[in-house]
Amino acid sequence: MRPVRTIIAVIFAAAVAVAGCSAYTSSDQPTVAPNRQLPVEPRPPVDPPRPVLADGRYDSYIRTVDRSRNRLVVDLVQVFDGQAAIDAAIADGTPRDQAQVLYVWVRNQNPRLRTLPMASDLRLDLLPGDCIESRNHQFAKLIKDSRAMSNSRPAYYFTLTVAGGAVHHIQEDKTFNAC
Repeated sequence: MRPVRTIIAVIFAAAVAVAGCSAYTSSDQPTVAPNRQLPVEPRPPVDPPRPVLADGRYDSYIRTVDRSRNRLVVDLVQVFDGQAAIDAAIADGTPRDQAQVLYVWVRNQNPRLRTLPMASDLRLDLLPGDCIESRNHQFAKLIKDSRAMSNSRPAYYFTLTVAGGAVHHIQEDKTFNAC
């Protein structure tokens, strides 16, 4: 019977030791150092946001005109004229007899969209249509023309002039032959 008492005593002592190690008193808790200001390291200068497009001229389809936020969403395209239009159309799968009569061909190989701000001095050169008087009518025509389709392709493309990251000029042109 003596070994049983010894085993029980050892188990009891082990249980007390484990319980004693896990119990904390307030004196066991680490003290919090007084609130002192750490030195603040200066932040490196933040680079200004880079423009979406560098200064220059870009042919594009206009996907969205957002007047409330004064911005455009555009899809850049390649425009070919004359013999280059015929060759590009054939390379893109247009039958030779149909391509031979083309004056312009617009190729859109990249679906990436870009959002660009419109400059406050934005100039619109839209193709003649109805009598356009006010700026609101010009924007209404721009929105309408940007959505117009010729067969399964957009009917118009737009040449954007970008400076300082913003669109300053929009020139409208047709993606199909006039006659």
